[in-house]
Amino acid sequence: MAIRIGTGQTTQVKTVRGVGQTTQVKRVVVGRPVRNVSSGSTSINNLLGVDTSGKVDGSMLVYSATSGNFEATIFLEKQDINGGNY
Repeated sequence: MAIRIGTGQTTQVKTVRGVGQTTQVKRVVVGRPVRNVSSGSTSINNLLGVDTSGKVDGSMLVYSATSGNFEATIFLEKQDINGGNY
C-alpha cells in the first residue's frame, strides 16, 4: 500500500503490511528523485555574474557594484588594505 503525504513537494512513503499487521516502511521519497548526475565541463567564462570579456594576462576578478558582476581587470582602484598596528 502506498501512502501519499502532502508537504508542498512530492513525497511518497511505501509501506508493506507483514504478519501481525505490523507496518514496515520500505521506501521514503521526498521531492523528485535524480536519476543521473553529471558534473560536465565548464569554464569561468560561462559563469553567471562573471564578465571575463576584458581579460588579459595578469587579470583578476574584481566586483563591480555598477554592473553587479565580477569583472576581469588588471587595475585595483577602490581597495583599502589595513595591515593592523604593530
